Amino acid sequence: MENFAKLCRMTPEQIKQFQAQQMQDFFAGEVAVRHPFYRDSWRETGVPRSAADLQKQPFTVKSDLLSQPDNLESYRRYVLEVPEQSVSSKGGGLFGLFKGKSAGEIVPKKYATNQLLFSAGRTGKITPYVYSVADIENLGDTGLRMMEILGITRDDTIVNAMSYAPNLSFWQVYYGGLKLGSTVLQSGGGRILGTEKILTAMENMEASTLFTTPGYAEFLLQTAVHFNLKFPNLNKLIVGYGPVPLAQVKRLEVLLRMVGSPDGQVKRVYFLNEAKSAWAECSPGSGYHFYPDHAFLELDAVPGVEGRGELILTNLNALGSCVVRFRTGDLAESITYEPCPVCQRSLPRVLGEIERLDDYKNLGGEQGRTVNLSSLYSVLAAEPNLLLWQAVLHGEPAQLRIDAAFLDKNQAAELSGSLQAKLQAALGVTLTIKPTSYKELADRLGFEKYPIEQRIVAHSSTGS
Repeated sequence: MENFAKLCRMTPEQIKQFQAQQMQDFFAGEVAVRHPFYRDSWRETGVPRSAADLQKQPFTVKSDLLSQPDNLESYRRYVLEVPEQSVSSKGGGLFGLFKGKSAGEIVPKKYATNQLLFSAGRTGKITPYVYSVADIENLGDTGLRMMEILGITRDDTIVNAMSYAPNLSFWQVYYGGLKLGSTVLQSGGGRILGTEKILTAMENMEASTLFTTPGYAEFLLQTAVHFNLKFPNLNKLIVGYGPVPLAQVKRLEVLLRMVGSPDGQVKRVYFLNEAKSAWAECSPGSGYHFYPDHAFLELDAVPGVEGRGELILTNLNALGSCVVRFRTGDLAESITYEPCPVCQRSLPRVLGEIERLDDYKNLGGEQGRTVNLSSLYSVLAAEPNLLLWQAVLHGEPAQLRIDAAFLDKNQAAELSGSLQAKLQAALGVTLTIKPTSYKELADRLGFEKYPIEQRIVAHSSTGS
C-alpha cells in the first residue's frame, strides 16, 4: 500500500490522478488476468482505463457473490486465481480454495488464500469473502490507519468488544491492534466473554478505549450505571457495524459522563466487508475517511430516495475476492475529495449518516407509503426516557410497532403516547407503542446472542 502520510498530504487533483493510475495498473495487471468473471466480461468490452470507463460497466450485486445451491463453488468466480495453478484443487465446495497447500508447492505468497470472512448477514444472506495473504497484511495496515485517524496510540489499553465472528468488524480491530502494538483484550463481545466479565476487565485493565457496536455500547454503559461502576480512564468509545446517528453519539457521551469519564469521546467507524477495510471519522460528522489506494467509490441515485445515493465500491488492491462496481446497499449523502476541516487530512470522505437501503419499507400496502426505518435510530436516540427499543413489522399489509422499555415504568402510558405522536409526525405513518420490560427487550435484542442486536424485525422473529 502507498505511504499513508503521503496520501494524507495530496491535493484532491493528485489523489484523483493517483487513483486513475492505481485503477489502470490493478485492472490490467491483476483483474483482467486472474479474475474469472471480469476477465471474461472485459474480453468483449475492454479493460476500463479510467473512472469514465468504469461507469460504463454493469453493477455487481450481492447475489452474484453467493454460492448457488446447485454449484457451491460459484462464489469463486469473484476470487482472483492464484498464478501457480498447481495450488488449486478440484472440488471441495466452499473451502476448496484452502486445499493443496502442502510443502514443496510454489505459491506466490501474497496470492495464497489465507482466511475466509463473511458479510454480516443483515439481509439474511451470508456472503463469503476470501482474503489472501496480501489482504491480511493490508488489514493490519488499514487497521493501523484507522487507529491513527481515531487518535489511538500504542499507549492505549483497548477492549475489543466487537462480536467474535468471521466478519470484518472484529478482525479489523484485531489486526489493527496487533499492528499498533498496544495492549488489547480480544473479548469477542457479549456472546463470548459476556457483559459481566467485559465490565470487570474494563475496570481491572483501566481500559482507555472500547470498540463495540452502538447498541451493545449503550447496553454495557447502562449496566455499568446500574451497578455504579466507574471507568475514569475510558476516554475513547469507538462504535460501528450498526447505524450510529449523531443523536446516539450524544446519548453515548452522556452515558460516558455517568460512568466517570468527563472527557470521553465517541467516534464512529464504517465497516464494509467487501472493502476489506474499515473507514473511521476523526470526529463525529466529519465524514468517513477512506483510502484512495484501497477503494474507489461512486454514489448512484436510488429511485424514491431523495438527497442520498447508494455507495458503489470498486476494490483497487484486493487479491482474494475482488469486486468492481459493487452495489453495497448502503446509502450516504455525498463523497468529497476536499481536505477534512477537522483533521486537515486530504483523504476522500463519505459524508452523511450511513443508512441501509433495505430499511426503506412499504407500510400499509398499496395505499401505504415507503418509510425510512433508519430514521428511527435518530428519533429514538434523542428520547432521554427511553432505555431500549425494538421495531416490529407485523401483519399483512405490514404495520409498525415499537416495543419500548422506559426509564420510569410508572409513566409508561404517558411516555408511550408522547413518543407515538413524535414518531407518527416524523415517519408520516400510523404506528403503535408497546411498553415492554427492559429484561425482555434486552433478551430479544440479543446483546449476548447475536453479532449485532436485532433492532428491526419481522413479527415471527419476536416470538410475541
